[in-house]
Amino acid sequence: MAKNFEFINLTKTIQNSIIKAQVSTCGAAIKSLSVNGIDMITPTIGHELNPYADGIVMAPWANRIDRGIWELNGEKLQLEITDTEFGNATHGLIKQQLFDIKKQSDSEVTLETVIMPSAGYPFEILVQVNYRLTDAGLEINFEAKNLSDSVAPFIIGGHPYFQIGDTDSGELEVKTAGTRVVLADERKIPTETIAIAGTEFDISNWRKVSDCDFDNGFFDMNFSADGYAHHYLRAPNGLMLDIWQSKELKYAFIFTPSFFNNLLDENRRYAIAIEPQSGPANAFNTNEDLTWLKPGEIFKASWGVELSGH
Repeated sequence: MAKNFEFINLTKTIQNSIIKAQVSTCGAAIKSLSVNGIDMITPTIGHELNPYADGIVMAPWANRIDRGIWELNGEKLQLEITDTEFGNATHGLIKQQLFDIKKQSDSEVTLETVIMPSAGYPFEILVQVNYRLTDAGLEINFEAKNLSDSVAPFIIGGHPYFQIGDTDSGELEVKTAGTRVVLADERKIPTETIAIAGTEFDISNWRKVSDCDFDNGFFDMNFSADGYAHHYLRAPNGLMLDIWQSKELKYAFIFTPSFFNNLLDENRRYAIAIEPQSGPANAFNTNEDLTWLKPGEIFKASWGVELSGH
């Protein structure tokens, strides 16, 4: 199927619940998600180019590459600088790339694109993203295959912004499965990692989002008996989001902005980003938790979100 820009609406009805989502073929972005009209993902319906990276899939790297420069077999490669404020290459190569619709039903869609070789990333990678509505939310499955004849560095992740209904996101409480955090410099490039216990980053127990000022990757996850790491958001009215990720996604980047979707209010939080991803920022330079895909090798990972208490 030829690549075209399209919004895909998904719906699932089970018992007394109606689950709805909208996905864009641009960046394979999740644009909205709700259960019985309660928004779980901050809706950005109609935003074709994902101006805040809202809901996109990040690949073949996540977050930032320092000045867009990395080295391969002794040769320095230059990626396009997409963060003009800090001079970095951000969020991969497919955030504004159109995906094909490979399979679609009322409650599920599979999107596919190919990362073509370029001067800054001389590899060909097939990327598939599957969105499937569940009984209480959404499951996302990533699959990537190296179509090149040499090993390729690769990271994949999601970039969702969450909310719970109309609740000011600053009034939500957050809790993470991560036990360590990546610290960064003024250009958002990682400098060191520390244990979160007893620090300003300690969200191992419930903490109000308004008390958090994060733009950091959390890792060394505590995985539950079900095989997944779980992060939670809880509203004062008892509604709760469970954001889970598979073991292949070793990091969760947490961002607590005071702005979103051209909205700015120092007294209000509009959303919180919790971004499951397989590796950290600048991994092309540090090789930290960087996956090297062999020719023909397939990488799979999944994450999802569910609402309870409604």
